[in-house]
Amino acid sequence: MADDRRSEIIDHLKDQHGLAQVTMAWVRNRYDTSWDKLSRPRADAIAAWLKSQGIIHQPAELPSRETERVLLYSQFTNIGIVMAAARGEGFFENKPEVALQMLQGYASFLAKQESNRVAEGAVVE
Repeated sequence: MADDRRSEIIDHLKDQHGLAQVTMAWVRNRYDTSWDKLSRPRADAIAAWLKSQGIIHQPAELPSRETERVLLYSQFTNIGIVMAAARGEGFFENKPEVALQMLQGYASFLAKQESNRVAEGAVVE
């Protein structure tokens, strides 16, 4: 198994603040450079590795067609936590009340930020 480029997937997500859209060909090429094409078992192997790295993907079943685009996000980033809560994935799977509480807290935080911006704008004018 050639995994010398797998870290590029993780690095790309870090560069993109935990959220990226890529083609399955891009993922395949970094997961195992010896694979010349995808198949259902290979897409499933990639999905298992992504999960082991704390990376969630959308669609939930990785496509086996190389031209398909997928959304990858790290569940250990701010955006990943919000997305996982909203989708009921990762830590939030089977814990809708925890997801709701976290999202309500985040919504309150965003509302306060907006309120502060409006207040600052009124003072500046």
